[in-house]
Amino acid sequence: MKISNIVIVVCCILLLCGCGASGCYENRNSIPRVALYAYNSPTQTIVADSITIYGVGQKSDSLLIECARVSSFTLPFRNDADTTSYVIRYDAIQLAANHITDTLTFAYRRYPYFISAECGVTFNYLIDTLIYTSHLLDSAALQVDEVTNNDIETLRLYYYVAQ
Repeated sequence: MKISNIVIVVCCILLLCGCGASGCYENRNSIPRVALYAYNSPTQTIVADSITIYGVGQKSDSLLIECARVSSFTLPFRNDADTTSYVIRYDAIQLAANHITDTLTFAYRRYPYFISAECGVTFNYLIDTLIYTSHLLDSAALQVDEVTNNDIETLRLYYYVAQ
């Protein structure tokens, strides 16, 4: 009986010692962050009322935002393709009846990036081209062309805002 208790204690100690003290606490996702700005006041962020964002040509459900108020959001890139497209649908009451949408299409090169032994590898992206429609969107401007696991603003979307 004593020997089995000792074996259990020794096994627990070995298990605890086997766990590394330095786990992965870094951000392992390279995802572009998008923010909304007023075109006529380019340093002023804005809140869009009731927008829906979904992917185009995705293999599964790609609804990112559904009828929400947002000032910024993320748009994950596909790891299995060199382009990713998203539709922004404007659901505000005065716009919904017109079914107004804009589309963002990113063309990029992806490459594996080793973070650390604990965190492993992620994909980073180099954006080659950004194509967008301008139905309600005034313009779009890339802030950086490389998407890494750093949490920085990648893209600004500019909308005309009445003063």
